[in-house]
Parts: sequence; structure tokens; C-alpha cells
Amino acid sequence: MGIGNYQRQKQYFNTDQIYKPLEEIYVDLDSWTNEIFELESGRYENVNFSIILPPLMYEGQFIKGLYFSESVDLLNKVLPQLSDTFFSIADSLWCSYPWSNTADGYFTLYDNPSRETWFRKTDPQRANKILIPASHSDFIHEYLIAPQPFTVKDIDVLCVSRLSPVNNLPIIAEALKIYKKKYNKLLKTIFILEDDFDPNSIHKLSSEAQLEWQKVKNILVNPLDYIQIISQVDYYQERPLYYSRSKIYLIGSLLDGKNSSLAEAMSCNTPVICFQAFNQYARGQAQIFPQGSGFLSEFDAESLADTLHTAKDNLTTFKPRLNYLKYQGRKHFFNTCLDYFSHYFSTIPDYEQGQAYHNLWLDLAIQHNYQISLHDFLYGRSPRSQIQGLVNIYKTINQWIKIQS
Repeated sequence: MGIGNYQRQKQYFNTDQIYKPLEEIYVDLDSWTNEIFELESGRYENVNFSIILPPLMYEGQFIKGLYFSESVDLLNKVLPQLSDTFFSIADSLWCSYPWSNTADGYFTLYDNPSRETWFRKTDPQRANKILIPASHSDFIHEYLIAPQPFTVKDIDVLCVSRLSPVNNLPIIAEALKIYKKKYNKLLKTIFILEDDFDPNSIHKLSSEAQLEWQKVKNILVNPLDYIQIISQVDYYQERPLYYSRSKIYLIGSLLDGKNSSLAEAMSCNTPVICFQAFNQYARGQAQIFPQGSGFLSEFDAESLADTLHTAKDNLTTFKPRLNYLKYQGRKHFFNTCLDYFSHYFSTIPDYEQGQAYHNLWLDLAIQHNYQISLHDFLYGRSPRSQIQGLVNIYKTINQWIKIQS
């Protein structure tokens, strides 16, 4: 899965100290991407086409659509006319800058001027790409990934993860062990694993997953006394309930992509804890999450145990959903993305920076073209808002382009 030298990434998974010049670190970060390219036919069914704005013809004015995908080059290959109708934003699904050559813009995760300057200097052929930091905007549906009513906060710590060295589950296990000894209390902890986990059939896991579970077992001896394992819950139906039941949401990774689970937890009004070194070289000086939404810990098991204790004693001081929605969610995502393209603010009547979602002309144009409001299109009430699978995308978008042309 993915393209590039994944081995170069591994040195960042389990240490917060890398003794290299920053320019070399940037090279390492960009050495692997999770994009899907033409040669990866086995991943074609996973290709996503997420439409931020559909193409519009209204009052004699044509407005190009805007979409993002991890497969922009592949989509342009199979639909050569796509770029006449849509602007594209490539997403690496990781901390790297995307590798796409044909995308108009890149999601870069964070506003990091040092890394941006390095990229434009070292890759002049792609130096003109629009770089869009996504740290203060994302495509999470904040009305579905939201606090569930009448739920009791009966889970102390929740972690959504994989049995992978990326996620540093052994240091979380060590912190739980220290917490029990130091504070004389066992935290009720749930791991939602993307792995199909059965404690009686560990041999069915990948060798990497088996190794990570063995590390956790070596620390806790009887890990299921400390951790309840739940596998593969439904995203919209079940995951918000687990977030809402949890007092604290915890991630252990140091190098990652955006890690949407942080935003999902905050959207469900659950405070978050992660390590101060999370994505530190990709971030630069950018914040991990809005102030008042959680705590940061040193990359140390005892520090993490102490941070968990402090957070539990100060739960009423957090307002994660309020702080999150000030800067994130789909409306902010929509405004952020459109603001980076001059086509929109030079073409759409009465366009104001940061206010595209509230533009009446746009709302009327979408209603005229698709018989649906801007809000409803943005929040997925059109079957064309988000399409998955290369075959489905080809059929739908090819018909759509013909209709629009």
C-alpha cells in the first residue's frame, strides 16, 4: 500500500528526537505517499472523489467545480476532460506533500512556511502548486460526528488505532500500568482497533500486528484486564457513541497524516491528549488542536500517565466541540479551499474571503443546477457529493461532464 520508501518513515515512529538537518527531514517526510496511482490496480476500488463544489452554469456564468482525491493523476488519466470542468486538490493521506503532477493544489496538513519554502525551492517543476494547509479545516460531517444525547461518560480513555508501530500502543500500555500503580486506580480504557482482533485467534493477525500485541502483552501481562478491545465499529452509527461516552480521547502516534480521529473526538465534545511531538517536523509552529480542547504530553510513559490524571481532574474546563467548530468542520473546509483559487473570488458575484458558504449567488446557482441547497450538497445529501471506486467515478463523472458540456 502506498508508493515510495516507507522504510525512511519508520525512524520517526518511535522517537521524538531526530538528529538531522531539517532539509533532510523534509526529504524523509516526502519519501512515501498513500496516494493511488495508475499501476496500483488492486486499490482502484478505494479511489475517492469528494466534491467540494460542483460545476455550475448560472446567469450565463460558468463556475468550475472543485474536488479532492488521493488519485488525481489516475482520474485525469481515465477522464482527460475532467480538468476542464473541475479544479483538483491532491491528498497524500499522510504527512508527505502529494506526489501528483497534474493536481492544481495540494493538501499540506499544516501552515508551515519553512517546509513550503523548501518545497518550492527544491521542486521547481511543482513550485506553482496551490498549497492548502488543512489543519484548520477538514471534511468531517460535524452534524453526524457529534455528541450523542443521553450518553453517560463511562469510558475513561478511548483510543482508535491499529496494531502498528506507528501508533505506539506499548507506551500507552506502559502509561496505563504506571497510572494504576501511581494513582491506585485502573482506568477504564477501550481500544477500537481497525484490525479484526480476536484474542483467541491472534495468529490470524499480520506478523506486524502480532508483534505489537506481544509488546503490549509483555508490559501488561494480562492486557485485557486493562484494555477492552473492540474491532471495526460502524463509522457514523457507532463511533460517535464511543467518543461521546469517553472522558478522554488519546492517540499515541508521532508521525501521521491529519489523524481525523482527533477532530472526530473534538466534534463529539471529547477532550484529546496526544504527544507534543505529534507531526512536529510537518507542523513547524502550527498547533495540533485549538486551545481549550485537550492536553499535550511528553513522549514518556510516566508523563502520559500524569497528563491523563490531570485531564481527568479538569474535564469541566474543556470545551472541545465549541473550540473545534470555531476553526474546523465542513463549512470552514469549504471556505478555506475556495479562498485559495482566484477563479472563485474573481468570478462569483459578491464573493467575500472566508464567507463563501454564505454566498447567496452560490446557493442559488447550486439550487438551479442540482435542485439542492449548497448546504445539503456539501453535507452529502446528493449522491454525487462523494463517490468511491474508480469504475463508479468514471461512470458518474463521465455522464456528468457530458451533461455539463
